[in-house]
Amino acid sequence: MAYCSQADLEKLVGPEVLAELTTDVGEMADAEVVAAAIAQADAEIDAYLAKRYRLPLASVPPVVKALSIDIALYHLHSRREGMPSIREEKYKRAVAFLADVARGLAEIVGADGAEVTGDDSEVAEITSNDRVFSRDTLKNW
Repeated sequence: MAYCSQADLEKLVGPEVLAELTTDVGEMADAEVVAAAIAQADAEIDAYLAKRYRLPLASVPPVVKALSIDIALYHLHSRREGMPSIREEKYKRAVAFLADVARGLAEIVGADGAEVTGDDSEVAEITSNDRVFSRDTLKNW
């Protein structure tokens, strides 16, 4: 599950700007380029969150969505010359915040203020038979 969508990016910068960042010609944004930038941003976020949270997250907290948007837009702008200073600044702030989260200096909370949890649907479970050999059972050997 991606932390943000193409629609989220379009809300912030507009469809025309997104098209300019993702295609050389045309008026529509290249969905594959947008998806790759979002995936890159989400992987970056996960690298920091994995230190403190079980991934994947059960739901996307608003702060994580905002970070994903800012980082994805930074990566899209980096495809072109002339990075806007606001994009570079937002990227630096996002990475600094994520570093603080990884160090335990900041928390990620859900939209309702509750603690963020991981998605339990992909948790591995291991079971085994009772132990056959122990110090007690091997005592007489």
